[in-house]
Amino acid sequence: MTVTPYNAVGDATGCAQESFTTETLPTVPACTILAGPLNMSNNVAVDTDLSWNSVANATGYRINVGTSSGISDILNNEDIGDTTTIDLLSDLPENTTIYVTITPYNAEGDATGCTEESFTTEEIIEPLVESKYGFSPNGDGINDFWEIRGIENSPQNTVDIYNRWGDLVFSISNYNNTSNVFRGEANNLNNMGANTLPNGTYFFDIKISGTHNLKKLKGFLVIKR
Repeated sequence: MTVTPYNAVGDATGCAQESFTTETLPTVPACTILAGPLNMSNNVAVDTDLSWNSVANATGYRINVGTSSGISDILNNEDIGDTTTIDLLSDLPENTTIYVTITPYNAEGDATGCTEESFTTEEIIEPLVESKYGFSPNGDGINDFWEIRGIENSPQNTVDIYNRWGDLVFSISNYNNTSNVFRGEANNLNNMGANTLPNGTYFFDIKISGTHNLKKLKGFLVIKR
């Protein structure tokens, strides 16, 4: 601005222009976006941290995390204060799309219209499990039943055991390595002889509903008492 004094003779000359800057009124902060993992990322580690870009006039952030759009079943409007990262207390579910909304705030209020972002976690492939294909059911408490390693993770299963002539001598559902196991005793074709099966080679056929990590579903095993 310039102020020019005057009188009857005329105006002052050469008056300098001066200036000043008005105050900045406080406003609610703007929204932010994920910095890691990035929006629409795939194959994200289940133990990932979440981080986002800092907003200049924000004094804190609230975060919603869920396994469906608009759902906050992992974090529900969690106020984490003035930080731009969070270390989740537990791993995220595998092979799942995770939805995240971050809302910056300050004394004037919350940011408005913040966009929901998402990423998809990795699918963890369990290594194949190899069983021992022999056991000694002699009652000494050691290796007395056939342990099918990993089958307890696939409870919808059926295990069939055949003798060398192809006769089904044992069949069981829900094999679990505890109460439902093969101890060298026949439960099929019992009329052909004693329940206790003799030493020798037998053949197995395992059927599992769904995914599994067993290395073999068919093969042979040896009973040696």
